[in-house]
Parts: sequence; structure tokens; C-alpha cells
Amino acid sequence: MTRRAPILSLRLDTLLLSASAASLLVIHFAIGNGYGFHRDELQFLYDARHLQWGFVAFPPLTSFCARIAIALFGISPQVLRIPAAITNAISLLLTGLIAHELGGRRAAQMLALAAAFPACLLLSSVLQYNTFDLLAWLTVSLFAARLLRTADLRNWLGIGLGIGIGVLSKYTIAFPAAGLLAAVLLLPSQRHALRSRWFWLGGLVATVIAAPNLLWLAQHHWITLQMEHSIHLRDIRLGRGNGFFLDQLKFTLLAFPLALAGLVSLLRSARHRLLAALYLGPLVLLALMKARGYYLVPGYPVLYAAGAVALERTLAQRPAWLRIAARSALLAAFALNTAAVVWTYLPIWPVGSPAWNWQMANNSDMANEVGWPQFVAQVAAVRDTLSAADREHLGIVANNFGEAGALDLYGPEFHLPTPISAVNDFHARGYGAFPPDPVIVVGSNLTNQLKNFQTCSVVAHTILPYGVRNEETDDEPQILLCRHLRYAWPEIWSRVQEFG
Repeated sequence: MTRRAPILSLRLDTLLLSASAASLLVIHFAIGNGYGFHRDELQFLYDARHLQWGFVAFPPLTSFCARIAIALFGISPQVLRIPAAITNAISLLLTGLIAHELGGRRAAQMLALAAAFPACLLLSSVLQYNTFDLLAWLTVSLFAARLLRTADLRNWLGIGLGIGIGVLSKYTIAFPAAGLLAAVLLLPSQRHALRSRWFWLGGLVATVIAAPNLLWLAQHHWITLQMEHSIHLRDIRLGRGNGFFLDQLKFTLLAFPLALAGLVSLLRSARHRLLAALYLGPLVLLALMKARGYYLVPGYPVLYAAGAVALERTLAQRPAWLRIAARSALLAAFALNTAAVVWTYLPIWPVGSPAWNWQMANNSDMANEVGWPQFVAQVAAVRDTLSAADREHLGIVANNFGEAGALDLYGPEFHLPTPISAVNDFHARGYGAFPPDPVIVVGSNLTNQLKNFQTCSVVAHTILPYGVRNEETDDEPQILLCRHLRYAWPEIWSRVQEFG
């Protein structure tokens, strides 16, 4: 890549990129309610209504944005997902602007945006911390690219901003930050940054933004890191990181050649080599850790931008027909990527249709959006079989965060008691104002609960609409009625913190 003067039409470029990125918002308002809340969204929704500077399972930014949305517009899947749609639209804009900073004209900027579109579309379909993680990585990448173009060391403040946002979003921001720091130390052309006050002020910006969450972590015995360590060991045990490198093809599909071209282009450029570290650093670290493949998804937009600019440079002296044909072929490939995401991951199909049935059978995320109100109704039906005396002291125990979140959200409609759960942040709520007895237990099985209660029996099984099968129907479908806990509630509650 060669350096060239800043593009004078930045304002128009930004306008065109913004208009293209806004198509995500159009799609969101067309299908935002989907099939219902995703299991993970029920956890974010619960935390959004109980805000603090950190949560057991994740940093606070995702639930904070969810709180703003539901405070303004009420609670529904479409409302909860508004922050995801807006944030991913911004991420698309940043991808195009990275291409701009690398010297790309509008065609290259739009090509980079089109390559990143399927991933952003997927992340917009549910509210997840991955959305804000992508924004953080792209903020770091944009200011790093601007730093290399302008040699203005004040851009380290923007890099610090991105890292700070990342800490509040998902702690995997540590991987691109580590890659960037390693590149500054190893590349002779970048070591001068260490002597600049702007480099250290950028670190201060990141620290100030992240400080409330870091203080919360310290006050809570670094529980989120304990949780992530536990989940990581579980993933290794289940082999979820075994396909890490194949996953890179899965998550890029037909855009992989463009990403590879972008990586080669960055490595060959003395000026822009620093940007390659934002991908290679996380790639190496995540592979060594046997992490799940999707953790690297935020590293690809900068490669798409570099690849699009490299292609533009390669085609510059070619005939017009060849330039048009090459760009058209890539846009067609990215359109196929988008179609694959829409078919597989977006809640667009009529319930009960063949395509819907295919999604339910082949995509666990889709199956996890179906049946939560009906699940709560089945728990309420069990409650209705109890005597008035039993109802007065009834407790409902949920053994995973999806069930706990669903009971917390839909339970009041059925006049159910506040659910009890030891999972993640539900644990801090405790078991209620009195030791409950009897207890309806979901998300477990009779064998396990007979170890905890003197008497326990299966009184129902979870059945979801249209025969949908997920964790509730396949793993732990039994709905149990249990009496007389074998241990004192305060004693057992002090040692049952669970992660999920």
C-alpha cells in the first residue's frame, strides 16, 4: 500500500457508507421480534433491570445499552435488539472508513463494507456482547489506521478509547491490545511511540473508561474471570475449540480470499504492518488457548478493508471491464454469504414451514428463541395443582440462566414467585425472604435432586410448541416437585454459586 493524501470527499464517503450501513436498521425493524427472546437475551434483560458496574458472566456495557432501550420503548425482542442493530451499523461504517484511511476510494470502501455485512447482520439478530466487542476492535483498528496515515500520535487516545470500550464489552479486547503492544515493541518503525506522551495518555484513557468495571471486579473477587476460566475449561472438555482454524473459513465463507489478500498486503507494507498485529496477535493467542473460533470474528473487517484497497490498487491499471467484472464477482460472493446468513440465522420463516423446521433442527440459536412463555405456563400449571398452604411457601428453582430469566420475565403474568437460581447474577438475589418448601425445580433431574431433598417426584415434562427441541426438552425436561431440603438454605446457598 502506498501513502496518498487524505481523500477530500470524506464527508460524502461517510454519507454513502452510512446509508449502506443503515440497511441493517431496515432489516431490524422488519424482523426484529424474530421468534422470541434468545436464551442469552433473557440473561442480559435481567441484568439490564438490575444494573451495576459488572456482572458475573460479562462486563456491563451490553446490559447498560439494553436498559436504555427498554426504558425508552418497553420490553420486547425488537426493542432489546435496537442497540445491536445500531451498533453493528456503526461497525459497518467504521469498516468502510478503515478502507478510507488505508487510501481506498469509494469502491474499495463499499467492497469492505459488503464483506463485513454478513457478520454484522448476524450479530444484529440478537443482543449479545459480541456486538460491542466488534465495535471496540474496529475503533482500535480505525484509529491505528489513522495513526499510520497521518503520523499524528494523538490517535493513541482513540486507540485507548477503543480498548476501554472493549473492557466494558468483552474481555477478549485483551488479545488485539496485546498484539498491538507486541507490534509496537517489535517493529523499529513504531517504537518511537513509547517515547510519546500520547501513547501513555491513550493507556490512561483506556484505564479511566475501564476503571469502574475493574473496581467492581476487584470488589467481587474477580468473579467474572473465574467464570470465564470455568467456561473455557468446559469448552475444552467438550472440544468446542477443536475446529478453530476451520471455523475461520466458516465465519468468512467466500470473503476469506479477500481477508487473506488483506493480511498479505498489510504484512508487505512497512507503513501498515502494525495493523496486521490486530489480527495475527489474537489469532496466535486464541489458537494456543484452544478458544472457540468465533472469538476472532472482530479481527476480519480490518483485513477486508486492506484487501479491498489492495484489489483497487491491483486493478487500477486494468481495463474498465475487468475492474467492473472483478468487483461484481466479489459483490456477488458477498451477497451469497449474506443469503447463507439470512437462511440459517435470521428469524424470517413462517412458523411450521419447511425452512423454519430446518432452522429448528440445524441451528440451536434459533431453537433457543422458541417457547419461553409456554415453558413458564407449564411451570404455572404445576403450581396450580398445589394446595393453598403449599402455594404460600412455594419456591421455584431454575438451574440455568435461560429458565431463570424466562421465569423472571413472564412469571408475574402467572403470579409466580420470584425464581430462585444459583447461576451467575441470579445467585446474588438469594433464595428469598423465607426458606421455601415445597419447591418446583426445572433444569435438573430426579436423581440429582433426591440428593438435595428428602422427597422429590416428576410432575411434568417440558414440551415446546411445534415439537421444537432444545436444552429444555432434551437435556433436562423434567419438572420436579421437591420437599424438605436436606440442608439449611443459608448453608447450601453459601456454596452453590454456578456459572453458565
